[in-house]
Amino acid sequence: MSAHASARTSWMPILPQLDNDHVTRILLTLTLFAAANFIIFTPAWIMDSRILDSASVWTKPQKFNVSFVVHFGALALLAQQLPRKVRAGKAMTVAAYLAAVSVVFEYIYLNTQAARGRRSHFNYDSVFEQAMYAGMGVAAVGLIAVCLALAVQLWRKGERTRNRGLWLGTIVGMSLGFFATLYFGFTMSATSRYVGSALTGGGEVVPFFGWSREYGDLRPAHFVSMHLMQTIPLAGWIADRRGWNAKLVVFGVTAAQIALATFLYVQAQSGQPFWPI
Repeated sequence: MSAHASARTSWMPILPQLDNDHVTRILLTLTLFAAANFIIFTPAWIMDSRILDSASVWTKPQKFNVSFVVHFGALALLAQQLPRKVRAGKAMTVAAYLAAVSVVFEYIYLNTQAARGRRSHFNYDSVFEQAMYAGMGVAAVGLIAVCLALAVQLWRKGERTRNRGLWLGTIVGMSLGFFATLYFGFTMSATSRYVGSALTGGGEVVPFFGWSREYGDLRPAHFVSMHLMQTIPLAGWIADRRGWNAKLVVFGVTAAQIALATFLYVQAQSGQPFWPI
């Protein structure tokens, strides 16, 4: 065996072994689609000098690209805990296709608005943009419904004797992340992302994320709550690898992250920025 083949074989056991069912393929396709879009739109992000809300007009689509790579890549990996028959069953299939349709809708509108130099979110300037913003809210539910479907199916039919921390962390992270994301996201959408200023232009912001450094901003709380879907399964996986008490680790990290999201939300509501100047 050649040295190259030997090295490749030695790495194979630590690489994720993904099944070839259609739900896994959908989730991986969405991951690669987001990664490809990030690469494709990077030149526009670099060369287009237009600024919207203190950031490049292409920053929001690029943030979504990164977020979707993490979101769907994690889902593809975590879904492997389900037996193939369950993973490729009706519940997961419907949820995966719903996520795919939602991604296409979001991408078309996000990039169209970026090209026009207009906001996709918190835009009430025209009847059309109001309707599309409402549509993006519906699509957001479609994007994360697959997380709740995975949590329910894992609870009902997942293997819970081996890798119990990962199993528990996935259920807690996906289900709690689903409801926390909806709560913080729709609370923000019903009011404004900012407290103390409309901040329609100018102002100091956190690089890439665009969070205000001058006024209360509800988006950090939304960000922390949304990523429960990745951090809690990761905590459970680490607990399994280290032989730690899975319940203690999973529920401890969950409590800490929910507390952080709540703190950031209260801080923003008081008009205080996440990262003051």
